[in-house]
Amino acid sequence: MTRTVLVTGSTDGIGKATALALAQAGLRVIVHGRSRPKVDRAIADLAAAVPGADLDGVSFDLGSLASVRKGAEEVQKKAPALHVLINNAGIFAPERVLTGEGIEATLAVNHVGHYLLTHLLMPQLEAAAPARVVILTSIAHTRGRIHLDDLSLERAFSGYAAYAQSKLANVMHALDLAARLDPEKIAVYAVHPGVISTKLLREGFGPVRGASVAQGAAVPVKLASADKVEEPSGTYWSEGQVAPVAQAALDVSVRDALRTATERMAGLA
Repeated sequence: MTRTVLVTGSTDGIGKATALALAQAGLRVIVHGRSRPKVDRAIADLAAAVPGADLDGVSFDLGSLASVRKGAEEVQKKAPALHVLINNAGIFAPERVLTGEGIEATLAVNHVGHYLLTHLLMPQLEAAAPARVVILTSIAHTRGRIHLDDLSLERAFSGYAAYAQSKLANVMHALDLAARLDPEKIAVYAVHPGVISTKLLREGFGPVRGASVAQGAAVPVKLASADKVEEPSGTYWSEGQVAPVAQAALDVSVRDALRTATERMAGLA
């Protein structure tokens, strides 16, 4: 059976480079973006680069929980068995904006939307077992703090604080899933791809030189395409190397509280 991979945020940047490499490796790739025209353009680009590639697409907004639910339904129809979910999409918001559900946008897109999507696609991942979930995070997680009493940062917002909190939440989500799921059925990994030349880097961090998107895609591609991953579920990669996560991510009581809060925000409670 051809391995099917969904890559969120794969219309540009690291996500598109990941989709390209996976298509070249012969996997079936479901391209995701916020709008259908962007998805269609990305699929056309990938098809031109990899003639005969097995490509499909879905469009939904990770910042809208209603949109995520509709998108998950579309994925379920396209992929009754999903072998790999790569939670790649992310934003850096310099100003505090709330989604329609009242969640700060950075947390909504980077963490809550992906949390809900992963939860909704769990039956498809189980059907494809052994399956994998790859969660892209950032070294910024080492400077993040989970503001349990103010997750939308009403009292102390900065773009970086919101981003770092969301990236710490990504690592906690990966560790939480790895602890709760049978690794023989679904293995979970967290990846800091490095400082990569992407739109997010430019928007969030200014004129910083980064590595190529192909370099940023290297570890997610390996984790999605390898027949066997030697590293155990819950492993974190930083710039291509296995690395320890920030001490804050290991606080089980905060992880439990974040899971409870996230499930409430996502309408799963």
